[in-house]
Order: sequence, then structure tokens, then C-alpha cells
Amino acid sequence: MALIGQVTLDLVQAVKAAQNTAEIVAVLSRAGTVFGYERFAIAGVPQSAGENLPDRLLLMHWPEAWAARYVERGYVQHDPVMAHVRRTTTPFLWSEVPVERDAAVARQIMGEAPAFGLGDGLCVPIHDVDGTETAASFGAPRMDLSDEARAGLHLLAIYAHLTARRLGPAVPARPPRAGRAQSCTRREIECIKWAAAGKTGWETSEILSLSQRTVEDYLRNAARKLGAVNRVQLVAQAMREGLID
Repeated sequence: MALIGQVTLDLVQAVKAAQNTAEIVAVLSRAGTVFGYERFAIAGVPQSAGENLPDRLLLMHWPEAWAARYVERGYVQHDPVMAHVRRTTTPFLWSEVPVERDAAVARQIMGEAPAFGLGDGLCVPIHDVDGTETAASFGAPRMDLSDEARAGLHLLAIYAHLTARRLGPAVPARPPRAGRAQSCTRREIECIKWAAAGKTGWETSEILSLSQRTVEDYLRNAARKLGAVNRVQLVAQAMREGLID
């Protein structure tokens, strides 16, 4: 416990010192080598039927193809892990979540996730005093956490959430400014649209008759213009700016 405890405290201090969400992501990525997870996300539980993942997202390091699929299909409204956050304050494994036999979409989500390297994970429910509920999820092909590691990850998740909230969402919510939408070119917007549909750079290059390198350059330039640090945030920001539906 002493080793895990000290490592956890060091990671917590690094999270607390983060100056932006990218630095939190870097610390949590490093922590994955300690706790055995590969991917993670911190997002609020939907508060209305019209909300999608980008509306409540604080930070994310999911496989891009899974994130795009999750957003495109509105899975956040049917995710049994998100639903279970409402029912408990105790961290739980995804594999421990009960899924009703007639909950077709929920079963589909749990059945598809392993193909993207998310076979199991630990979710830390966070219930704020203002009534909002947040899920901090850490996933991998399989999870094998000791009680000490689970407690350490629980603590780290709480501080990562606190720091992410202090710094603001991964994709800041703000009204479009005059001329902002025009900062992305037509080709860049086309590439973002196909990324939002879950297409890889190569698939988009085939659809648009461009080289894969050109597609990646368009997406990289668009991310720089919109202040996104990865493709998931790029898609979410483009949605917020009204560049794509």
C-alpha cells in the first residue's frame, strides 16, 4: 500500500499543478502504467434527453473511432455505466453493471466496446453539491485492480475532476464569434464531418479523393484553429461552432 499510496499522492500533486486539460491528460496517461488502464474520460451524466457527450465532456482519451461512434449514435443516453453512476457513490467495474435483457442499445454498447480496446474498466461516480453527476472512467482490454489500486485511482479521479472543472471543459462552451466559423476552410470542414462519422484518415482520403497525408494536414490545421488537442475535441468544438451538425 505504501508504494501505491506514494505514487498516487505524487500523481495527485501533478494533476493539481496542471495548467490546462492537456496536462491533466498527460498525467492520467502516465498513471495508466501504474493502475493498468489505457484509456479514460471524465464527463457529466446527461441532464436532459437532448444532450450528447460533447455537452458534458471535461476531458477524454478514448480511441478516436469509438469516441466518434459513441457521439454519432448518442450512446451517452443509453450507456449503462452512465446510468449506474446515478445509483451509487462507490467506484465500480463496468463488468459489474447490471444490464436489463430488454435494454438493446445498452447491451449493444457493452458488446461493441471491447472491439475498441475497452473490454472492462473502473468508473468513479462523482456527485457534486450542486446536484450534477459525473463519471470518471478508466478502461482497458481487461482490468485487474487490487483494493489498494482501486482506492488510489478513486482519489486520483476525484482530483482530476476537480482540476478539470476549475480549468473549464475540454471544449469550452462559448457563442460563435463573427468570422470564427470562416476560419476553417471548406475542405477542413469536410474532413471534420467525415471524422465525426467515424471515418479514419485513410477512409476520408478515399472518399474525398485526397491523399491521407493531406486529410491529416486538414484535420491538424482545423484542430489548431479551433483550439482542440485531439480529434474527439475537434469534432465536439466544430459542433459547438455550428461548423457541422
